[in-house]
Amino acid sequence: MKTSNKLFVAAVALVLGSLATYDAALRAEYRTGRYKDPLRNYQALGLRNFDAVRVPAAGVMNVKIVAGPFAVHVDKDAAEFVHVTQHGGQLSVALDYPKEWKWLGPRDAVRISCPRLSALTADGSYTVGGKPQLDQLHGGGEVTVQGFRQDSLTVRQEKSNAVLLTGNTLNWLRATVGALPGGEPALKVEPNNHIQAADLAINNRAHLELSTAIPRLRYQFSDSATIALSGAAARSLTPTK
Repeated sequence: MKTSNKLFVAAVALVLGSLATYDAALRAEYRTGRYKDPLRNYQALGLRNFDAVRVPAAGVMNVKIVAGPFAVHVDKDAAEFVHVTQHGGQLSVALDYPKEWKWLGPRDAVRISCPRLSALTADGSYTVGGKPQLDQLHGGGEVTVQGFRQDSLTVRQEKSNAVLLTGNTLNWLRATVGALPGGEPALKVEPNNHIQAADLAINNRAHLELSTAIPRLRYQFSDSATIALSGAAARSLTPTK
C-alpha cells in the first residue's frame, strides 16, 4: 500500500475513533441525567438569611430572583467577573472586569432564591480595572423577580436597566423608577402578577410596561416617561359606557 493511502486510512480511522469516543461520552452524560439540571453550569455560594438584593450592574447582566429556600448560584463562565457579597440582610451583585467589558451572554449570570424579597435595588454601573463605568454603550441586562407570595415589595431603579415582575402575589408594590436623571430604566409587570395595591413613581425618561390590573393604584408619571398599558391594565382604565 502506498504511503499516501496508509496516511488516508489512518486519518479516517482516527476520525471514526474520535466520533465513537464522543458518542459514548454523550450517551454516558445522557444516562446520568445531568443535562436536565438547570444549574449544572453554575457554582453555589453559601449565602443565606437575606431579604434584600442590590444589583449595581443590572444594566449589563441578567439576574433571576425566585421564591424558595436560600440559594445563590453564579454562572461558571461569569464567575471571574461577578462578585456577590452580603452585608447583613442585603445581598449585593456587582460586576468588575479586569481589563475590558465582555458580554456575559443571554443566560442568567446569577440565580438567587430566597423565601422573601422585601426590597430590590437595580442600577446600571460596573467597573473595569476597579474604575466605575456607566452603562451608556452596552445595556440589555434584566433582573427577573418570580413567584413571590408576600405582603409587600419595594423596587428602586436608576440608570439603564430592566426589572421584570412575573408570577408574584403582592398586597402592596412600591416602585421608584428613574428618580435621578440619566438613563432609561424600565419596569415590566406581566399579566400573571396579582397585586392589590401599588404606588408607582415613573420619573424622568423611565419606562413602565403594565399588563395587570391593580385595584388600588397610585401613580406619578413624569412628562418624559413612557407608559405602556396592555391587557387587564388597559381595560381597567377604560371608561365604561
